[in-house]
Parts: sequence; C-alpha cells; structure tokens
Amino acid sequence: MTGIEIQDLYYDYVDKKGGKTAAIKNLSAIFPARSFNVLVGYSGCGKTTLLKIIAGLIDDYDGDVYIGGENADDLTVKQRDVSLVAQDFVLYPHLTVFDNIAFPLKLEKFGKEEIIKRVLHYADALDIRCCLTRKPKHISLGQQQRVAIARALVKKPKICLFDEPFSNVDPTLRAQARVMLKNLLKETECTAVYVTHDFSEAVALADTLYVMNDGRIEISGAPMDVYNADNVVVISLKNASL
Repeated sequence: MTGIEIQDLYYDYVDKKGGKTAAIKNLSAIFPARSFNVLVGYSGCGKTTLLKIIAGLIDDYDGDVYIGGENADDLTVKQRDVSLVAQDFVLYPHLTVFDNIAFPLKLEKFGKEEIIKRVLHYADALDIRCCLTRKPKHISLGQQQRVAIARALVKKPKICLFDEPFSNVDPTLRAQARVMLKNLLKETECTAVYVTHDFSEAVALADTLYVMNDGRIEISGAPMDVYNADNVVVISLKNASL
C-alpha cells in the first residue's frame, strides 16, 4: 500500500529579483493509502504547489515527504509511480484519442492486446468511447479533460493527483463525471489526492477532507465533521459555495 506522509513542509517561490513568497508553511498531513483525499481552499493557498511536491516536480523544499514509507528524496519521479492530471492538461494534438490514452502503456512496452483492453475499459468508464478515432481538436473541452484522466489512470499508478480536473466539464455533467472518477479510483485501489476550490464538491467526494489556508492545513477529518466545524475558513468556504 502506498500512503503519503508530509512532515513540517516549507516551500518558498523565489522571483527574478530574489524575493521570496511563502507557498507552504509548516504543513504536515497524512494521506491514507487507497483513499480519496480531497484538498479544498481558496486560490493561492498552496494546493497546487503541494501536488507538485508530491509528484516530484518541485524538490527544493524543506521538510520531509514519505511515499509508501520511503523518503521521497530517495525516489526518482518514475519510482514514485505517480500520475498527475493538471488543470492545464495537454493532449498530443497529432494523436487520436485512443493513442493519447494508450501513450503511457506504449512507453512501458505493454502488449497490443492489453493496451486495447485497458484503453477500451477506461474509455467506456469515462463515456468517451465514441471519441477514440478523433483528434483532440474535434472533441469538446470536457471530453478532452476525461481523455486526460483516462491517460493518467490507464497504467494503474499507485498515486493519482488531480488539480481541478473537472474545471472544463459542463456543470450539468460534473456530478456524473465525479461519480465516474471515484468508482474508477476504487477499482484501481490507488491513493488519490484531489484539489478543488469547490467546498460542495470536496464534501461529496472525500474519504478524508483537508482544508488549506495560507500554506497550511487548517483542519482535516471526515467530510461532514469538517463541514460542521466551527471554523472561520470552513464557514467562509461554505458561504462561497452557496
């Protein structure tokens, strides 16, 4: 099992003039293995930075990150076995949807039959099978985002990181897309960390909910316990979602 533990994490962004802006401040958290962990908070509170640190895209931080009990400093990006769906996801424009989803499997030299089996399975689960022969420019933004999710999940990683993955999905389809994703993650048994600014979405999805504020974890716990907490940040987020 691959859980994630963060201990006393600090990270500063440095601008071109050498000025520092604190993005993560003394953050500690445990994301249990095989669970759906949701980070919610206002823009700029450090959510995306934390995902990048877990993924290995940022390594000049202070503190400790443990993945599956091993210090992340001792693991390459590949050894972490992490998939990241960024808000500004990028699909390969010259490839069909099928080949976009299959790309990670082809890199790992999977057999043709297994590639077809996995691509069709995730395409069906995310309702994009009708798009498989098309190029990304010929499908909607919401469909493109589901293609990016399928591509992230198809190799069955140990950890899946999601940064506002449904920002381009039509609001009427967003609830359905969330259910699709949660069911897929239960099936793959990976550890998920999902970032959103939508408090209602966070409560609906989370096994464990973490509220971030100003680079720290403000409060965490079972979704309804957090929702009902007498906490200024929680109340503000709830009001913003109304």
